[in-house]
Amino acid sequence: MAKYLSPEARKKRARRRKARKLATYASLAVFVLVLSYGIVALIEAFTPDDEPQPELLQPTPAGDMQPNTEVEKEGEWSTRVGPVQQTINDFDIISPDHRMFQLPENGSVDLSYFEDAVFVGDSLTEGLREYASIENAIANIATFISAKNQTPKSFLEGVIVFPNNYRPTQNGVEAIVSENPGKLYITLGTNALTFMNREQLIYYYDQLLTTLQEQLPDTTFYVCSITPTTVAEASRRPVFIYDAIYAANNEIAMLASQKGMHYINLHEVLAGEDGYLKPEYAYSDGIHLKPEAYTIWIQYLMSHTVHSPDNPYIPGSPYYLG
Repeated sequence: MAKYLSPEARKKRARRRKARKLATYASLAVFVLVLSYGIVALIEAFTPDDEPQPELLQPTPAGDMQPNTEVEKEGEWSTRVGPVQQTINDFDIISPDHRMFQLPENGSVDLSYFEDAVFVGDSLTEGLREYASIENAIANIATFISAKNQTPKSFLEGVIVFPNNYRPTQNGVEAIVSENPGKLYITLGTNALTFMNREQLIYYYDQLLTTLQEQLPDTTFYVCSITPTTVAEASRRPVFIYDAIYAANNEIAMLASQKGMHYINLHEVLAGEDGYLKPEYAYSDGIHLKPEAYTIWIQYLMSHTVHSPDNPYIPGSPYYLG
């Protein structure tokens, strides 16, 4: 026969059992914590202090960028597997692709848009001036300040002998500023690649753009890419290989962007899928352009302008007002 317990005794026994359970759980928790601490301590004790840490990738500054034989061709973006070099951080574009800066198509204007435009450049721009027989005849509308063998340095510092003495001055900057252009198109760099390294080219280009912008604060600046050469010419003169022109254009586009100017990517219409000048556009030297190439060039300029409601857009353009 079970021993009789009063209600009060039964309550005391229940409280003692509950206290023993709580004590058991607390002991178990303390044991787990101590065991975990011991395991961590053992791991740290047997881990060498000089274990190498993963090396962080450092982005390459744009000014130090060197031509890359594996660089993507015009119109293609990288599909290579592996780390991709950083191109943008929180404040600056570090390693640019000139296509990131190019002025997009903004509707086509008619030729009257170029009535207050000045074209500055070397023999390639001279070709634009000389081929007035092409259907748009831009040479009869715009002003040209160009001559053979010119570079940003020669416009900045040198004495320029303009063809047929069609300019009243031989000072490049003075000749440009005297026109007080509404728009300024600059295409320089091909000759500079043969006379100086890329760092020198960019230095003088920067100086020229800065000087002109200070003296022409109300002018709209269009900075054109260095035009491509043919594969044959690049094989004869490595200064014109795709990588070299691509790297120079990247930095020219960066300059234009930093100064609030507009970058015109002529490669988009003059180069083939391999990034070189289309053979049908080139004369035998692989550099200078045939009339049909200039037609394409001018049509590209007509469809790539800074948008303004005052622009003389042609019928069919998205911005044409009639």
